[in-house]
Amino acid sequence: MNAMVSVCRKLAVMAIASFVILLLAELVARAAEPGEFRWYDMSPYEKVANLPHVHRRRARVQWDGSYYEINTRGWRGPEFEPSYASDELRVVAIGDSCTFGKAVEEADSWPRQLERELQSRLGAARRVRVANLGVNGYSSRDYLEILKTQAIEVKPHVVVVGYCLNDFPNALKQVDAAVFQGKESLRAQLSWDMREQLGRLALFRWLRASYYEFRRSEDLAQVELLASRVVGDAANATAGMDAERQRAEEMRAVCTGAGAELVTMLFPYESQVYLDTAVAGPGPKLKATMESIDVPFLDLASVFRESLSTNGESQRLFVRGDRYHPNAEGYALVARSVAAQILARVAADEGR
Repeated sequence: MNAMVSVCRKLAVMAIASFVILLLAELVARAAEPGEFRWYDMSPYEKVANLPHVHRRRARVQWDGSYYEINTRGWRGPEFEPSYASDELRVVAIGDSCTFGKAVEEADSWPRQLERELQSRLGAARRVRVANLGVNGYSSRDYLEILKTQAIEVKPHVVVVGYCLNDFPNALKQVDAAVFQGKESLRAQLSWDMREQLGRLALFRWLRASYYEFRRSEDLAQVELLASRVVGDAANATAGMDAERQRAEEMRAVCTGAGAELVTMLFPYESQVYLDTAVAGPGPKLKATMESIDVPFLDLASVFRESLSTNGESQRLFVRGDRYHPNAEGYALVARSVAAQILARVAADEGR
């Protein structure tokens, strides 16, 4: 009897110790994530009629590895209250998680870095205001709605729309899904509900990122192998471009009517940047589409690859264990590219 009691006590002590260790590990993982510390995850979203969701206004929460500091307009970042003075330059950024700045500090998102870059270049003569309307989970069909219902009301001078590769049917998206979401992947071993529940734990997010970081070289090699076998990429990339052209034409018309210039760009996957033989994806088709309707298009994949050629392959431009979202350094490249486009426009306006 005494032996049984002793065993039970030891098991209880082990269980308590394990719980304490896991709890401490969870708190450490949370402390390591960007933004203010939060004890638990809370959704920053609410449902609306015409969009998948919007941010809850004034939300201050941690969710899926990102800290959400949402202003009274429902946008990430500080309050956006333009003065509409003649020396004010207003820029609106529209997009998905790559514009929102998933897994980086708000100050490191490309819209905020763009604001600092423009302010530094323009000096005290102009006051720069950049609004971040990016929302995780949005796609190209949502950008027009955001433009019409939220962006135009602040009378922007420039509207920048950041597309993502998964906005379009394309071979690179298919290859990526086969590698990272196929039957042999980690995602396939867990049900959707389990992934959603585990995803609320910072410790799970850290372990997941560590797993993908460990497999990075192997996964990129597999993407390269599958990409080399893809046939008919041009046809796949073309699918959906007619609808995208119509949306882009409408966005351009809305911007023109409001006296704003529309600028577009496409965020690359990591494999596009670090592999020489990966499928180009929809970039060339999207560029041709935008140029055909006289809308500036920034080729970010080329910008990222050029940075690697200058600084070396060891340069990391994406979030740790993430194949899709740039890190602070990657967003700095985006900000500088967008700034160059806007500064050229400012110079042209001043030269008239």
